[in-house]
Amino acid sequence: MPRRPRLFVPGAIYHVYCRVARGEFVFDEYDEAVEFIETLRKVRDLDGLTIFAWCLMGNHYHLVLRTREIALWRTMARLQGSFSRSYNRRHRYLGRLWQCRYRARVIDTDEYFRQVVAYVHLNPASARIVDDPAAHVYSGHREIIGTCSPHLIDRRAVLYGFDEPVTESPEENYLHWVRGVAEARWATEPITELPWWAESTDEDEIAHPHRHPNARMFDGLELAEERLELTFDELIDSLQDLDLVSVERLSSRFRGAELTLLRAEFAALAIGRYQARTCDVAALLGKHPNSITKWLNRGLRLEREDPTFKRRVDKLDEAVSRRD
Repeated sequence: MPRRPRLFVPGAIYHVYCRVARGEFVFDEYDEAVEFIETLRKVRDLDGLTIFAWCLMGNHYHLVLRTREIALWRTMARLQGSFSRSYNRRHRYLGRLWQCRYRARVIDTDEYFRQVVAYVHLNPASARIVDDPAAHVYSGHREIIGTCSPHLIDRRAVLYGFDEPVTESPEENYLHWVRGVAEARWATEPITELPWWAESTDEDEIAHPHRHPNARMFDGLELAEERLELTFDELIDSLQDLDLVSVERLSSRFRGAELTLLRAEFAALAIGRYQARTCDVAALLGKHPNSITKWLNRGLRLEREDPTFKRRVDKLDEAVSRRD
């Protein structure tokens, strides 16, 4: 069965988390930690992210960030995909680097924001790697308290979130929350026990539709436009039975302009709207996954920029969803 669609809130703040496959301590290697940090910086600049907190542990990372126009899933695909490809090249490694797709949760209250920023930067101390979070160089804590120049953190933005009269300055307010979270019962519990995660019904939930009526689907459509749930095989069968798409044609070695457009439409529909996995599409068509990713990128761009292309994908989608 396809994976459950994940809801996104445009312009929201997210706590994002992901682990390395097999628990390998990739980020204990200096060069790999620096590579990930630089990749994150480039993606931040490219997608217009605001980063409030970040921390690299040996085998996982935490981020607190705010998106703009680019959907979170696109940003994370760029970040994790870029790093894993470069890692595999350096180590001549075949296979996936990440344990699973990233997990994320919308941060929708001031209290949650302060808690999660403090929690992320306390991770090394909670794991007893260091006594003081300022001793861990692979986090944004030192950027916030001003002991090093900001590299990833938007210091002004994060301190604005701690600008309340608890102490004399936002920096002291931040440290006040760090000390408070360090003493909280849940600070060392699994991620599902954190206050802002506790209400999630499953690990794929990013935003609760009742609390976030402006949430969007994977492809940017509103919740009311949610379509029929089909497996990849069912989708392919429907497209072929309706004589809308030919697997034989998609898998051919030809490249013409018309076929290139058809492949982009198919990728936008199958992956962008019906959550098909790139590897499954590649296996069916006998193509390299990188080729399928290029089809998808072209299709998603054309959906945004070309109304005619979007209508063609909409027509395919409507035909499949209305099939008896």
